[in-house]
Amino acid sequence: MVYITRHAYRPFNPPTDVIELADKILVLVEIAGIRSEELKITLNNQHLVITGVRERPQHAASAYHQVEIFFGEFRVDVVLPWPVDSDAVVANYDDGFLKVELPRKPVRQIPVVDLNTTEQQDNP
Repeated sequence: MVYITRHAYRPFNPPTDVIELADKILVLVEIAGIRSEELKITLNNQHLVITGVRERPQHAASAYHQVEIFFGEFRVDVVLPWPVDSDAVVANYDDGFLKVELPRKPVRQIPVVDLNTTEQQDNP
């Protein structure tokens, strides 16, 4: 199960989708109007944190009649359901969406040798 937590102290909560595929977790964050250098992505074990700031444009002598676009700092926390291969994580920011691909960490396979079969082959 994947958990997304939101923090009440920040004014901007970007819509976030977390999709589990067979071989990876895909995280999509809708954050139009942010420069890519304003984004920070941190992975610590199975905890992904995405932070950034969307600055409010300044309009001289302005009076707002409707306000629906959120500005300010944001933080998205995603707890991943399984370990990921941190060396293979890919992040792209395009058309207002941040897409983070987190591949599943390969399971370390330990070879199992049947000693009875090996001994029979060595002793004819």
